[in-house]
Amino acid sequence: MKIDLAIRGGRLATPTGVIETDIFVRDGRVLALGQLNDIKAFKEIDARGLVVMPGMVDAHVHMMDPGHTEREDFTTGTAAAAVGGVTTVIEHHRTEPPVHNVKIFRDKVAHCEPKAVVDFAFMGGAIPGNLDELKDMWDAGAVAFKTFVCELHGVVPMPAGPMRELFKTLTTFDGTTLIHAEDDSILKTNESILRQAKRTDYLSVYDWRSEDAEYMAVNTVVNLASQTGARAICAHVSQPACLGLISEARLKGAHVYAESCPHYFYATTEDLAKKGPWLKFAPAVRPPETVAEMRKALGMGLVDYIGTDHCPFPKEMKAAGTDDIWAAPYGIPGVETTLRLMLNLAYRGVLELPDLVRMLCETPARIYGLYPWKGCLMPGSDADLILVDPQKREMVRNQDIVSKCGWSPFDGMELTGKVVKTLLRGKIVAEAGRPTGEPGDGRFVPRTGSANAQYVKSSTPN
Repeated sequence: MKIDLAIRGGRLATPTGVIETDIFVRDGRVLALGQLNDIKAFKEIDARGLVVMPGMVDAHVHMMDPGHTEREDFTTGTAAAAVGGVTTVIEHHRTEPPVHNVKIFRDKVAHCEPKAVVDFAFMGGAIPGNLDELKDMWDAGAVAFKTFVCELHGVVPMPAGPMRELFKTLTTFDGTTLIHAEDDSILKTNESILRQAKRTDYLSVYDWRSEDAEYMAVNTVVNLASQTGARAICAHVSQPACLGLISEARLKGAHVYAESCPHYFYATTEDLAKKGPWLKFAPAVRPPETVAEMRKALGMGLVDYIGTDHCPFPKEMKAAGTDDIWAAPYGIPGVETTLRLMLNLAYRGVLELPDLVRMLCETPARIYGLYPWKGCLMPGSDADLILVDPQKREMVRNQDIVSKCGWSPFDGMELTGKVVKTLLRGKIVAEAGRPTGEPGDGRFVPRTGSANAQYVKSSTPN
């Protein structure tokens, strides 16, 4: 038998362990695993000394295309994803116009597919006035609906009453929501106090986006999800107390999950005091002792999955907050550095390689209805995989960033662990830190089971 590709000699990381095996690819899908010397391939990749992982499924990116392509466009963003070991991105709804109905959803798919270097799925947006639009987007392949408890980025907030109605609506079709959870009332009170005090220093971001604002909002989400039976994910959880709320509720049967981001395991208020606008995001950084506890919680399995919250801005827009932190927008790039930052935590013993695969690959694919085509490497799955040198030490440098913004808040940090190749359905789309894929290599991936799931039908193994 002769097939398209054989990846030989690598150590395959799975959620249950690391095994030595070869991987065989035909027609863009995994054909078999094992040490099968009788199978010949048109192309072979020598993976000796490397770890092989499924491509990362990044469930939290803002590519801002169409609408704000001065910040990122779908080609630069997905090329950056490929370099970072991400083979599927889940793009959020905050483009122009926001994705609030099925027509906009389909128009955005048509707009983005010719530009995509890696595969992508979409979330729709949920606001108080569009609950009757959600089912059509779900049927068209949306993997979830993003909503905000607070006013941020110009999005209409979803307070407790409308959120309860959202949750009830979702249960009618078994939908999923991802929630930016910071209590709007507390935030506005904090902001008023800070502005009256004429605070413009960098730490005012931390005092504005306070821990109690996040805790109160997560508590509300958990309680409403428990009462209604809805499936809800709290985005970018930044503190162990919130992880505890979510874990306890799930033990009692609630369908609630915790997303976190790498910056909550690295950046602290001490860093914010030095870097200011370059570490301005929401929820804010936390004190060093909280970050240390977040690392412990990560190792204990209290974080369900890791997203990047890739939200880049040009340097000049962030630099506007140098003298007055209020002038800088919220958001940092992350799609290129997240996997490296998490590999570095594995190198330091905070977690193990199987934990990485669970949190970066399998769990987001499962939660968002893309498994088993994405997030794993088994016969019939898409051959989306990355080759990692677990011992490679290299510094993060702004000049190496592929994202249109051209900077990273982790510039100058030396990390251990590097993606050396990224393959999308068996094709190399990034190598040695540079993208090699082309616009159009990526495809729209609708949710498994959706009425529009032609992709899944066409990928079903024979």
